[in-house]
Amino acid sequence: FIGIKTKNNFPYFKEKIFCDLFVENLKLCKEMKGFLLYGWVLIYDHFHLMIQPGDEFNVSDVMFSIKKQFSHDANRILGYNKLYTSLKARKRFRAFRRSIINYQKFVLSSKTRFYFKHPQNPFSKFQWQKSFYDHYIRNKNEFIRLMNYIEYNPIKHGLPSDWPYVFCNNKYNYLTDTP
Repeated sequence: FIGIKTKNNFPYFKEKIFCDLFVENLKLCKEMKGFLLYGWVLIYDHFHLMIQPGDEFNVSDVMFSIKKQFSHDANRILGYNKLYTSLKARKRFRAFRRSIINYQKFVLSSKTRFYFKHPQNPFSKFQWQKSFYDHYIRNKNEFIRLMNYIEYNPIKHGLPSDWPYVFCNNKYNYLTDTP
């Protein structure tokens, strides 16, 4: 069980463009890092994940990848980082070439959408808190309790009842694994 907040709890995820970017980033990271994703939720200023790392990458590797790539790409959209100079995937990522190129195209189209929606960028540079909260799940009851916590987190934070950025939304069934 993992939780992380944006720096100073800034509500970047009130902007749908960043929510969609987060989902695409999570999808790509899951594919590349080979972890199981049981549940997730994205709130205005934080997210929670329930993952099981694979054999090659541990929790810290996964979180580093999610945080770093999202930060770089959110800041590309915001105009603080340079856009991709090439849509070619690097050699070491050849197996994920198509996914990486599609992700990069998504970032570029998101930047265009953001610019038209916010010609005067109202956001500061995107940053996460330095660390993250993680908790090892020891049994089935704890697993169920934390899955329920994730599922009801939008309600706890006063978000609309139809908040889409949660694992139990049918739109995102393809992202989650069953235990």
